[in-house]
Amino acid sequence: MSVSLKGVICAIVLTAIGGVALASFPKSEDAIKYRQSVMTVIGHHFGALAAVVKEQTPYDRKAVEHNAMVIKTMAELPWDAMMYPGSVKGHTTLKASALKEKDKFMGVARELESATQKLEETAADGDLSTVTAQFGKVAGVCKACHSTFRKR
Repeated sequence: MSVSLKGVICAIVLTAIGGVALASFPKSEDAIKYRQSVMTVIGHHFGALAAVVKEQTPYDRKAVEHNAMVIKTMAELPWDAMMYPGSVKGHTTLKASALKEKDKFMGVARELESATQKLEETAADGDLSTVTAQFGKVAGVCKACHSTFRKR
């Protein structure tokens, strides 16, 4: 299967999943599972990019573009589930401060969306040095959010 066909299939699946995020979750546990699933996918693809950036894996432009596209798309999805009432209790690492400081939290979410958009753009340009620089910026946004709003 070609990379472009995989990208189209991925986009369709992610769009369908994205529609779920806009719907109400029947239970707070569903919101927790949804956002954890999104973060797992982001982590998988971010890890694949990290291996390229750290020169542990050879640079493959198509793979880098694909991983950046998935990260960017997924980074737009979990925020409704993060703000779901009661979803800071139970099996979650989200701190209650995310709900209490919603504007601050959502500001960081928008920073991530912007940074991952730029990551996708740099990946499409094909220059590994700019991908590496933008990868570092995305990682910095992730770290800032996790250090503030994630339980350890």
